[in-house]
Amino acid sequence: MRHLIIFLAAFLLLSSLKSSAQQFLTGKVFKKNSTEALVSVSIHNISAQRYDLSEENGSYRIQVVPGDHVSFSSVGYMADTVTVTAAMLTGDFPVYLDVRAQTLKAVRVGEFSNYQLDSMDRRKEYAWVYDHGNTPRVEHERKGDGVGVTLNIFRNASSKEKQREKLEKRLAKEEEEYYVDSRYNKDLVTKITRLKGDSLQQFMTKYRPSFDYCRRAANVDILVYINDSYKQYIKGD
Repeated sequence: MRHLIIFLAAFLLLSSLKSSAQQFLTGKVFKKNSTEALVSVSIHNISAQRYDLSEENGSYRIQVVPGDHVSFSSVGYMADTVTVTAAMLTGDFPVYLDVRAQTLKAVRVGEFSNYQLDSMDRRKEYAWVYDHGNTPRVEHERKGDGVGVTLNIFRNASSKEKQREKLEKRLAKEEEEYYVDSRYNKDLVTKITRLKGDSLQQFMTKYRPSFDYCRRAANVDILVYINDSYKQYIKGD
């Protein structure tokens, strides 16, 4: 019994020392040449097979050691891979992703829409979240201060599944927003209202339709909705 207690004490001490020696690459992900933060960028420590997503404010935090290769990728942007150095761990390391040159996707009647193609690309991008059969070390735990995320190896399978479920719900909500954007976009609203700049943005924010409405509405319904909303906007309602 005494030997068991000594062994457990030594194990806990070693675990504590190992935990205290953990290092993290932190920072924010931005659109290149912009202050726009990028949400749900997939961050992959290729060397250690760790994954994470950037938060709502673009912040990220992933466990690394100097020499690890970490990639940052998001649908619509060119992926970037960095090799971690000790200097990068002394403070926040900002990442800037360049917009990927869009190639016109030829979509014929009866085939997938551009939104559906982008949605499938996003599904591939986040395969590490959706693939329940081969679980990488997804280590995602929000701190109380709300800055970034803390990555810890989960203690049991149930906590992994809870975290995976949380990420899936987050991505599902974002997918709904992408769908609304595909039906209610700036080009369409501008053609109908002739609004531009701040006025356009204010209008689109105030009268943004719900996901459920967009799912039910035909294209003509969306046009009528925008037109009716614009009449209310002009009246100041």
